[in-house]
Amino acid sequence: MKTLILRVGLPVVAWTLILASTSYASPIFVTNYSFETLPVGGLPFGCGLGCSYSEGSSGIPGWTTTGSYVGQFQPGSAAGNTAYFDSVPDGITVGFTDGGSISQTVAPVVQLGITYTLQVDVGVRKDLGGDPGTEALVINGNTYLATGVLPAPGGWSTFTATYTGLSADVGQPITIQLASDSSQGDWDNVQLNDSTAPEPASTALMGLAALALAGISRRMRA
Repeated sequence: MKTLILRVGLPVVAWTLILASTSYASPIFVTNYSFETLPVGGLPFGCGLGCSYSEGSSGIPGWTTTGSYVGQFQPGSAAGNTAYFDSVPDGITVGFTDGGSISQTVAPVVQLGITYTLQVDVGVRKDLGGDPGTEALVINGNTYLATGVLPAPGGWSTFTATYTGLSADVGQPITIQLASDSSQGDWDNVQLNDSTAPEPASTALMGLAALALAGISRRMRA
């Protein structure tokens, strides 16, 4: 009976522990990730029903901006104005730039072997179309571009960039950069995750594995 437990019980426990060691995405805090926090004075310029925007010197709270035509944009989709977008992915406000950039350096720094995943909702205006700009992680002078499917005019699509910590980059800051060379880029719902935290389900599996080991030990002693 003891031999059966060793041959069957321990492999099952071993596989349980392997599964339990799996990691999942842990969120990294991004300030004003959905651009809903507005600059002092709000969005001063009107653009139709429910539509307003800011640009230039007012900046975007929590973000560093370059270029004169950069700011926050409420296209009015929530009010029924679909001249620019059919909807907005998160809230009613997006960030935009035309020939500039929006960037933010997050608090964590690069750790060896940890995978960092950037996800950004990218929009294409109905009245402009064209290039949606670039979305990237910038680490130690290197740019890791996001990729995705270009949305139809008036729509949005999620673009994703991944980077796994290299020994040469350990301790280096992690910067999110959204940029557009010419045609207006519009962004929303900027999310950054890393692979450091154990999944709750994995924690439960580890607990079950510990109980199973304890049960096997008791049976062997019996």
